Parts: sequence; structure tokens; C-alpha cells
Amino acid sequence: MATGKMSIKSMFKTKQAILESKLSVLLEHPVTKGDHCESAWIDFFRSFLPSKYSVDKGFVFDSKGNVSEQIDIIIHEALYSPLIFGTDSGEKFITAESVYAIFDSKPKIDKGTLEYTNKKIDSVVKLERSARGVINAGKYMPPRELTPIIGGILAIDAIGTSTIEQHLSSNPLIDIGCAIKCTSFIAQRDASKNLSTVSFSNGEESVLSFFYIILDSLYRLGTVAGIDIRDYSDATVDSLKLSREDS
Repeated sequence: MATGKMSIKSMFKTKQAILESKLSVLLEHPVTKGDHCESAWIDFFRSFLPSKYSVDKGFVFDSKGNVSEQIDIIIHEALYSPLIFGTDSGEKFITAESVYAIFDSKPKIDKGTLEYTNKKIDSVVKLERSARGVINAGKYMPPRELTPIIGGILAIDAIGTSTIEQHLSSNPLIDIGCAIKCTSFIAQRDASKNLSTVSFSNGEESVLSFFYIILDSLYRLGTVAGIDIRDYSDATVDSLKLSREDS
């Protein structure tokens, strides 16, 4: 049993070293650091997340025509996530109902980047989302309650954990984060988004801890509610009015 545990730790220490090395090298090249750092994190998520999740960069939009700010990393539903279109640079436009989690990628977690990330997350969570019943094994299931969208920040380095905790109080949309050189964290909040507690990992296990944090957070969400594609057709195709008898 102990050997198995050491094997998992060793695997993630290697993954952490590779990710840290890749990001550190990229940050030395200011012209390309933005896109490539996002890509490094996207590759990291894709390396272990189950196939039900897609991971992309881009924009989130709703049926009212509202569009979020540009988001570095978006984890969204792979099976029932209609992508309207993508750009030549690989950015995707993703329906708000399909989103599980969003992240901002920064060199360092500090007061300024926490505030900036909170604004990015707000541009997504304030979008309008629909919910529709689904057919499961031939049986109609009523619409489920909308799941919260996880908001997070990703970086190489960070300020001290006590200062992070202090700034998380005034940035209520940030739930989790990872600074691969020093810590990962998860913030517990009440229904009003007031901060209750923050749990931090130590630097040597920051990536391993973050692996468990994100998987557990996604597990708790379950599956996003079924998207009501009729809302989008009503907004974009004047002559098309789909039946709503099964609502």
C-alpha cells in the first residue's frame, strides 16, 4: 500500500516539475508567454480529467447575446455542449450552461491578480443560464437545479498564504487556486459567498493537492443541467419557434 502511495506522489512530483519548468521557460519570453502558459495549463488538465470534460480557452456567451471577457481556461461539458464556433487561434465560444469551471492564468497570485481574476469570473457567472429536462433511458427527467460555476486562479508563484486568505475575503468568486511553487488552496464559503475557511497545501505537494481539489470539486457538481437550445434559436432565428410542450 505504501509503495502505491509513493508511486502516485512520485508521478505528480514529476508532473509538477515538468509543468513548473515549462511555465518558467515560457515566462522568460514575454511575447509568447500568455498563450503558451494557458496552453500548458490546458494540457495539464487534459492529461487527467475524464473524457466527459472538455478544456479550452475562449469566451462564454448566453442566449441573450451577452459574452464574457476572454477566459484562459474553461472546463465544460463535452457530450452536451454545443460549440457555436471557434477562432483561427483556437479560442472557442461556449454556451454558459455548459461551463463547469473557469480559470485565469497568471505568473503570480497576489492582490492585483486576485482582483483581476475575480472580475473575469464575474463576467461568466452573471450570464443567463437555462435548464431543460432530459431524456434518460427513454424516461423524461425534469430540469435540475443549475450548478454553481467554479472560479479559480493558476500561477507559478504566490504571496504568503495568510495574505491570500485576506484578499479572498474581498474576491468572493474565487473558489480554488494553485501556485505550483508554493501552494494550492480551496475556499469554503457560505450561501452569501462570505468566506468561512481556506485550506492550503504545502509547496511540495501543490500540484498533487490541486489534482484532488479540482476532481473533488467537479464530482460535487455532478453534471450540468440540460441546455435549453430553444432559447438560443428564439434569439437568433426569427422564423424558428420550437415547441415548448415538454418544458
